[in-house]
Amino acid sequence: MSSPRYTFNNLERHTNSIRLGARKIIRKHRSFLNQAFSDFSKHLDEIEQQPPSLQRNVKLMLACKVFNHVYSGIILIESGLTVDAIICERSALESIAFHWLVCVDPTAAGEYETEKVPRPVEVRRRLEKLGVDISQLREMYSFDSEFTHVGRSSERFDNQLESSLKGSVLFGGSGSLIDQDHMIKFLPHFLYLFPEPLMKQAHPT
Repeated sequence: MSSPRYTFNNLERHTNSIRLGARKIIRKHRSFLNQAFSDFSKHLDEIEQQPPSLQRNVKLMLACKVFNHVYSGIILIESGLTVDAIICERSALESIAFHWLVCVDPTAAGEYETEKVPRPVEVRRRLEKLGVDISQLREMYSFDSEFTHVGRSSERFDNQLESSLKGSVLFGGSGSLIDQDHMIKFLPHFLYLFPEPLMKQAHPT
């Protein structure tokens, strides 16, 4: 009887080898990563210095969610877990959208407190009615959902075809340098999206 392939020890070694390969990508983007998290830290200081209020407290919790989602996404993509990193990305978008709603409609903070936060699609509808430009959020959310919902769209991240008749399923992730480079470079931008909603430009009459 052969020993099991997918033990925790084997997975740990597999992940460490992927992370080792990703080090040069982290080095490549380290300056921007440091800058993005440092700038977000300054924004956190601004929120914390606001007078105590429900809106301020909810903003702080949403900031924590976005911060952790982005950081988790970077750790996951560095480990070759691409779809899981995209799930973090989509969760960050949901938190950003609701934070924008709290910014333009402070009553939304009460919905958070009473655990009546509307579904993401309803949050986006309300933002649009309040004059917020959600085109970027909608486009990114749609892209992420395509890969995170159950279906074949995400298969390219979870298998490796050697030919039309032969391939392997990538349990424990894969070290695709192209995907890792793209996401490690892209994820920190979410920290800059968080602070203020993008308002639609008024058209001249």
